[in-house]
Amino acid sequence: MTHSLHRMGTAESLRDDFVLIARPALGFNDKGAGRKIGRMLEIIFEVGPANIGFLETGDLLPRGFDPAEVISKMNDSSGIRCSFSSREKLKEVLRRFKEEDLGISVTVSGIIDDVFAICDEVGLDPHSINLSLGVHGNIGLLPEDEVLELTTMCGHALVAASLAKKGIEDVRCGRMSSKDAALMVGMPCACGLFNLDRAAAILSSLSAGDPSNGA
Repeated sequence: MTHSLHRMGTAESLRDDFVLIARPALGFNDKGAGRKIGRMLEIIFEVGPANIGFLETGDLLPRGFDPAEVISKMNDSSGIRCSFSSREKLKEVLRRFKEEDLGISVTVSGIIDDVFAICDEVGLDPHSINLSLGVHGNIGLLPEDEVLELTTMCGHALVAASLAKKGIEDVRCGRMSSKDAALMVGMPCACGLFNLDRAAAILSSLSAGDPSNGA
């Protein structure tokens, strides 16, 4: 899923930022997939994602929802899109997926060395790899790096640069806490790939040293 690959930031900032996407292949293994997707969601909710969203139902973690109700809505064409801010949480999810062997394809995005290490630790052998080759063209038209760290966490480009700038300014001026600003900035990301924990950490670090900030 290439829309999850282009997250920008330092290696340190990206170290605890992982995306997980899972879905059946329509016409291949979709029969009965709704039950399997539901079971995978149970595991994810038990471990605890940083964010998760459901394009099929409109449910999104920042808005709040009942996990059991969301799971009951899953059907054979449903998918999973979520993010994690903990290496150990992602590792636990993958370990349990492997243990239950539900037969649904899983894509994980993150720093490649870390993803490979996690797969090795749980006994998984990745079958294919996509790499981001960076941004090309007239990059002078792009917003500041601190803004891109936030906007590129939504691979569908639903998080506007102006909204990210507002979140940064609100935290710097003490109008919002970094957590509340992260929720505001990440709300338009309907699929849940926007890592709310990482966003809060970015916003907090940008306001560090400012005695008026509310982080």
